[in-house]
Amino acid sequence: MKITFNLSKPEAEAFKNFYTIINQPNVGETDFAKTAFLMGLQTMERAIIARMTEEAEAEAAKAKEEGSEPEIVEVVETPESEEVSDEPVESKD
Repeated sequence: MKITFNLSKPEAEAFKNFYTIINQPNVGETDFAKTAFLMGLQTMERAIIARMTEEAEAEAAKAKEEGSEPEIVEVVETPESEEVSDEPVESKD
């Protein structure tokens, strides 16, 4: 899969500066961008899970106050083995 982002000039400059400052040796710009993107997705997933958990807990508390049975919701988190590593992703291109 190929994903393309259109960045404004300031966004592109910020990315280049960030890449230049924190890039590890022998990691290309494409691999760096891919790693940053995947780590961002993982952060979003964690935020969504946290929000879903909070909402489920609030609904359960509300149901308890009203004396009704709360709807059972199971939140399954991504196993550690599937989490995105801090190590750069190497391109297979």
